[in-house]
Amino acid sequence: MCEFWKDGTYSKAAHLGLAEMYVADDRFKAYYEAVAPGAAEFLRDAIKAYCA
Repeated sequence: MCEFWKDGTYSKAAHLGLAEMYVADDRFKAYYEAVAPGAAEFLRDAIKAYCA
């Protein structure tokens, strides 16, 4: 992730916000749900655990 964020702007809070967007935004959710039902929520929960 840090490769795509300006130096010093990436944070756990930013990563968590991105994870929430995967579930809240229908476009992102549809992308992950096409992989497997529940994938968007799984990814969000995995990121939450990683950032804890």
